[in-house]
Amino acid sequence: MMRWFGSLILLLIAAPTAAQDEASLRKADAAQHEAARTRNADALAAMMHPDFQVNSPEGEMWSREKTIALWRNRGIGHDRFDRTVESVILDGDVGVVAGSEIVQPSTDSIAGKRRADGAQPVRRRFTNVWLWKDGRWWFLARHANEMVKAPAK
Repeated sequence: MMRWFGSLILLLIAAPTAAQDEASLRKADAAQHEAARTRNADALAAMMHPDFQVNSPEGEMWSREKTIALWRNRGIGHDRFDRTVESVILDGDVGVVAGSEIVQPSTDSIAGKRRADGAQPVRRRFTNVWLWKDGRWWFLARHANEMVKAPAK
């Protein structure tokens, strides 16, 4: 039994890590989207780099700790969260995924409480920055902003 277990450990250590390519970057970003869509704070925390920062739609910079706390206490959350990736850039150890989102803030979230429209769906632009380190993608930074409609003439 011990010999088999030791062989398994050696196999796992010698196994190649995930590839540092566009497919793995897209997979990491899709996992982030799913974790955010389902308010899975533990999954989000596991993928966030220790120095993670978000330039939030609320007009503030949030640290990793503040962002995770907001996910945990329902300060961030959506009843709908659709994402369309429009651009993927990969240069060395840095990956950038950008595009558009349609979100409907949960009424108990910061955005839901701020909005006077009953937390109706809103279009946003987003940019997610990823860092390849230690054989995996780390969620390093995010920017998201609501798209403002042009004033009526």
